[in-house]
Amino acid sequence: MEDYRIRVLSPDGTEKHIRELDPPTGTPLYLMGGPRRMEVGPLNDCREATFEGDPATLGIGPRDTVQVQYRPAGTGPWLNKYAGIAVITGSARSEVGRYKLQGFKIRRLTEVEARTLLAEADLGAQVRQLFTDLISSGQLGSTLLAPTTATVPDLNKSSPAIHGNHWKVSKLIEERLRGRSERTQALLNADGSSTVKKTNPDWGVNPDLRPVFGYPTGTLAIDEATEGVEIDGLDTDSTLLVTDVRVTFAQTVLTTGVENFANGAGTVPYRDARAPLTHALNVAPHSYGEAWRGLPLPADPALFERLVASTVEVYATGFVRQGAPNPPNTTVGVSGPSGALWDGDSGTSLTLTPPPDIVVSYYSVLLTFPETAPLPDGWEVKVEGGTVSGLNITATDGNLAPNNGARLASVASEGPPTAAGLALMGDTSQARLAGAWTTGGVYDKTRSASFLVKPNDPDAPVKLSAGTLIRASPSLMGQRHAPGPRAHPEPRRGPAAWLELQPSSEGRPHPTRPVRRGAGNP
Repeated sequence: MEDYRIRVLSPDGTEKHIRELDPPTGTPLYLMGGPRRMEVGPLNDCREATFEGDPATLGIGPRDTVQVQYRPAGTGPWLNKYAGIAVITGSARSEVGRYKLQGFKIRRLTEVEARTLLAEADLGAQVRQLFTDLISSGQLGSTLLAPTTATVPDLNKSSPAIHGNHWKVSKLIEERLRGRSERTQALLNADGSSTVKKTNPDWGVNPDLRPVFGYPTGTLAIDEATEGVEIDGLDTDSTLLVTDVRVTFAQTVLTTGVENFANGAGTVPYRDARAPLTHALNVAPHSYGEAWRGLPLPADPALFERLVASTVEVYATGFVRQGAPNPPNTTVGVSGPSGALWDGDSGTSLTLTPPPDIVVSYYSVLLTFPETAPLPDGWEVKVEGGTVSGLNITATDGNLAPNNGARLASVASEGPPTAAGLALMGDTSQARLAGAWTTGGVYDKTRSASFLVKPNDPDAPVKLSAGTLIRASPSLMGQRHAPGPRAHPEPRRGPAAWLELQPSSEGRPHPTRPVRRGAGNP
């Protein structure tokens, strides 16, 4: 059975006392249920730890350094498991106090300065010099031990000279030094797939209070069945519950249109007030109830899918040139792939040139879409050499027999599109269109869109780099939501979200990963 104790140092590094679980003499260490969490990184650099205990016996004051030590067999030398700064300490008036420790990387090294010139050298040697100079400056007292070539090895990467300029040490490492070395590594995802990405050196301060800097090596094996080992064994926190997200695009256009319900009433015009466009995304099961979160998003083309048209037609409206033959040549010159209208690439375009015998007032671009096309959210039109107006979408339903006109709905807007080329309709107008945007049926049905382009110069060509219907992508919206604060409503225990592959001595990848270490996992 392992023995545990804590070693407490004052903020200047002077040892205050040591508390053991069951000492032969002196004050015993009293913790409620042992350490709740001790988190370390891939280099064994200390991150954060929390525990509860008796303030009177622990004797841990604000900003004291605490080392957690153990002896694997109950005998022999004490080894260090974790070291951090006490940022939350229990009240002396409490029988049980809460304690939170943070590693030097997270706390103290964000508060002290780099004051010296680091001469050109191997990057590892520069980092060793940085910490050696920091220790000599006295800002940390005698707390830290000097780095060695074992904890901060050479990286075979020459690094130019750099002056600390009184930057915080952590900022200098993160923003200037880490990026000077880069390696390609494979990350193993939880589903067994792998992702190759470039990484920079990790760093921090290990449980021995010695700086570390470099790349993780070796293999870390974790068996949750082992006594004292628990992966992600934190309490379930259901304070924040999000099961569904209401994505809102507020930047929409005013729309008008007509509806025909094929009921004998004929065509009915409408004009809708400006309203937001919204989408509902389910992000978790309703096992613990239903809870919504609003997520406003900008009208960003990167969040939308472009619908592929079946056909593209272009017409010109204008005046016949004086002296033109009869009949005049009214054919618009069209060059470039039609796919340029929906490929999302601003580098490709469809070029329109005026008919030889027409002074063009505007071009009409008409697109038809297959029956399987999803209900659109609006238009994307980008033009060079002209302005866009007359946006229109029309759909007829093939499921109802026509009665005084087909089942029809249209949505129209004068626009103009945003600077990014988008024109989104609101929920009310989209709901009207949805009534006729159906699949199946034996009657005539259509899916079409059109827009007008007025050339700046009637005799000059116009380039279209986008011109189609668009639909917000559920997967892309979900990715935009993912980085925000969201709690999965079902507690999960299991392996970490990723594993990092490191080459073994035989050249085969072996998985390693940062873990949270419990009291029984040295």
